[in-house]
Amino acid sequence: MISIEMLNKAAELLLDNTSSGTQVILFGSHARNTATNESDADFLVIEPELEDRHSEMVRLRRIMRPLRIPVDVVVVSRKIFEEWKDIPNTLLYDAVKEGKNYGIAA
Repeated sequence: MISIEMLNKAAELLLDNTSSGTQVILFGSHARNTATNESDADFLVIEPELEDRHSEMVRLRRIMRPLRIPVDVVVVSRKIFEEWKDIPNTLLYDAVKEGKNYGIAA
């Protein structure tokens, strides 16, 4: 299982490698405290402006490689986040309701 220290380090790495105003939320089994040894870490990265979502997800996953933990990084723009965060049964809704907010990049 991924330690809390590693989850904190991963969130810090995401915040350090994104633009000012970017928010990072841990969601999924680690946020719900139901993770098993097979669980990956799921991070939602909400960026103020986003040109190429796919490229940004790939870039952030590459940055996470040195941690050597299974991780999934979902990236959305602040605009999309605001549109979907209150709609039940969506990833963004669940991330808000049960996620751990690691804050906003300076």
